[in-house]
Amino acid sequence: MVRFCTQCGKAIDNGGKFCTNCGAPVPEEQPIYAQPEPQPQPQPVNQQPIGPKPSNYLVWSILATIFCCLPFGIPAIVFSAKVDSHWNEGNYQAALDSSKKAKTWMLVSAITGGVVILAYFALVFWGVSIMGESFLDELRYYR
Repeated sequence: MVRFCTQCGKAIDNGGKFCTNCGAPVPEEQPIYAQPEPQPQPQPVNQQPIGPKPSNYLVWSILATIFCCLPFGIPAIVFSAKVDSHWNEGNYQAALDSSKKAKTWMLVSAITGGVVILAYFALVFWGVSIMGESFLDELRYYR
């Protein structure tokens, strides 16, 4: 076993009483320092959270995206997909949060799409009513 000088840290020949580098006396027995063995880390147990699995609103999010409002439906689908992955990881709070966000974006998409559709039909009805009056006026003029 190689020994080292306590003063300068250089290796000492076996059987040497003094350090050849600094001349310090070498004690007969030097303490042997061993690295402590690493303790095994406990592995986290993937337990299912307490409580029912939150709804992911995936079907409603897809329908709202297709039929109502695409830009607001995409985040609804993304958050809907995250619900199951968070649940499978055992992160109940994140799954619940993603479920709430999916529902919010799905509702925003549906309401925005509904408002746009109603506004479209209102403008069409208004335009037809204006066109109808002028068309009838022209018919009366040529009679």
